[in-house]
Amino acid sequence: MDNKKTVAYLTRHTVSNYGSVLQAYATQTALEKLGCNAVCINYYRTDEKTENIVDTRLKSVSAKWNKNALTRLFFKATQKPVYKFADKRFEEYRKIVKVTDKEYNSEAELKSDIPKADIYMTGSDQVWNTVVCGEIDPVYFLSFLPKKVKKIAYAASFGGASVEEKNKTRIKSWLKEYNKITIRENSGIKIASELGIHAEQVLDPTFLLDKNEWEKLIPNRKCDEKYVLVYQLHPNKQFDAYAKEFAKRKGLKLYRVSHCFHHIVRSGKFICCPPVGEFLWYIKNAEYFLTDSFHGTAFSIGLNTQFADVLPKSYSERISSILELIGYENRILKSYDDFKIAEEKIDFNRVNEIISTERKKSFDILKDMIGD
Repeated sequence: MDNKKTVAYLTRHTVSNYGSVLQAYATQTALEKLGCNAVCINYYRTDEKTENIVDTRLKSVSAKWNKNALTRLFFKATQKPVYKFADKRFEEYRKIVKVTDKEYNSEAELKSDIPKADIYMTGSDQVWNTVVCGEIDPVYFLSFLPKKVKKIAYAASFGGASVEEKNKTRIKSWLKEYNKITIRENSGIKIASELGIHAEQVLDPTFLLDKNEWEKLIPNRKCDEKYVLVYQLHPNKQFDAYAKEFAKRKGLKLYRVSHCFHHIVRSGKFICCPPVGEFLWYIKNAEYFLTDSFHGTAFSIGLNTQFADVLPKSYSERISSILELIGYENRILKSYDDFKIAEEKIDFNRVNEIISTERKKSFDILKDMIGD
């Protein structure tokens, strides 16, 4: 008989990008290391399904695309193939995450057939931010559960530095139902405190696995040439030009990895939607890594790759928070004329010691939340 506790957790695991899949995998692995059965609740909002997401995004994108019937048609025609392609690839990549047999598409479906578990947990990533439609989704606050069950949150994130005034009352009422809350960014701790909610700060789950554990996913093959790697999530022509010039000045090839095939028009040799292990391989073997992604930053830290960050216009607090922790805020690019940012090498011996200490603290907190 299996006497292990079952932890059913909710996170943004169905988003077709590497951070979403790998943070869910890391959460699963961390829970299993603590002796639990871990299962990700396979929640996939109807408006975020592949066949609907472009229409959903169109409602929240800039007026540029909502201007008239022609611009809307162009947006749909160019975006739908991108989402369809990425989702098909990531449907395969997501198989490393153990999910519930049943797929849920709404709060009502979850309420009528709650997955069986001993503990329910909100996982990491931007679960408490607005979803694609621009609204807060109560499901990620475990709103579908009755009051009597145990609810915890591990490394949850609000995404930004604040929440909209109109959402504060509801968010506070949902958070009050948790037995214990931990949050990923220091900005999130501040938001919780302003709402009168106690929370502790912990590492993103991707840091709960050390370098050796991530290397189990990485293919064992030689790297034949030196290169600068770009992993860019946000449109930014200045970043494109900077990456090209950076690689040129270093005398290195420029590689670009992305889950979106339309990024082929950007600078660098394009690697389109590689499997998750290969994605990590490219980060591990890069001479330098340029990114605007939090999880890109996390993996460059975890795999000890020299990096520089270009902060996105929104939701950059999560990157700033982890860089503050390791004492390398100077890896944030302040000027597109700065090509000396990577001349001072990151002391990964010191960084690894910091992460190792914080990893133990985070594991202890997670273990305490789960209980005996």
